[in-house]
Amino acid sequence: MARLPRSHPGIPYDLDRYLTPAEKIVFRTRLHWIRIVRPWLLFFAVLLLAGVLGAKIQQQQGDVRTILLVVVLGFLVFAFWRTFDWYREWFVGTDRRLMLAMGILTRKVAMIPLGKVTDMRYDRPPLGQILGYGSFVLESAGQDQAFREVNHVPNPDVLYRRISEELFTPESRGTSDRRQPVAKAIPVNEPGDPWWKRV
Repeated sequence: MARLPRSHPGIPYDLDRYLTPAEKIVFRTRLHWIRIVRPWLLFFAVLLLAGVLGAKIQQQQGDVRTILLVVVLGFLVFAFWRTFDWYREWFVGTDRRLMLAMGILTRKVAMIPLGKVTDMRYDRPPLGQILGYGSFVLESAGQDQAFREVNHVPNPDVLYRRISEELFTPESRGTSDRRQPVAKAIPVNEPGDPWWKRV
């Protein structure tokens, strides 16, 4: 399969392939690491529980130990899977759109043109204020939108300012995203009488 030419050197090809050469990248970020804390905490809890149960089980009960080992390995694979999924997820803002790229086996790219974003809410829970993440809730002019909420955004104050600058500075957007003026109808002066009456 032919590879697309690079239009934005310095960023991962897996992300560059979804951007047009005319777009200017305002920010790109992975989501906050808090997204992968839960699967790893779950794995270590299962590992600790399996260790306690394994110590109490007699040596002759090898089948139970095997089951415990399989369960622990299953949670380890799940934690690695969620970590790789987090690593491949990008939240990108350009001078024309907001984009969320996600997925491992099935790659999904959702985007909203900046010209259609009518409102944006910025939420920062108490834990997010401590660890440094927040959420953006987007409202668009159309009924259907590719994504509405982006959770666990790192450096949310900085990204909120950058998105706001793009939303409130239409001159910075590409010309294709600006609302074009409606062409006025050209007045046509037609004589009221037919030509044979005007002779």
